Amino acid sequence: MLNFDLEQEDWMLEGECANTDSDIFFPVGSSMKAMKKVNAAKLICAECPVINECLDYAIRTNQDSGIWGGTTEDERKSIRRHYRKTGLVVNH
Repeated sequence: MLNFDLEQEDWMLEGECANTDSDIFFPVGSSMKAMKKVNAAKLICAECPVINECLDYAIRTNQDSGIWGGTTEDERKSIRRHYRKTGLVVNH
């Protein structure tokens, strides 16, 4: 039996998502149902006290799926591109 110990940042325990079904933050596809999950996740993130830490973590660790820090995968890609060009992180 394998035991994986995933790195967890202290701020993760304070996130609004810690008490929410994680499926909402990892919608699959681009169907209307998936888009509703994206919008619902973003609403939760908007009320989160650690949204900036979450986005920073997602950018630093190249999270390429799910909603992190109130952003989608595509939004984070755009943030990374902008950062590479300017050195500034701009949240969409």
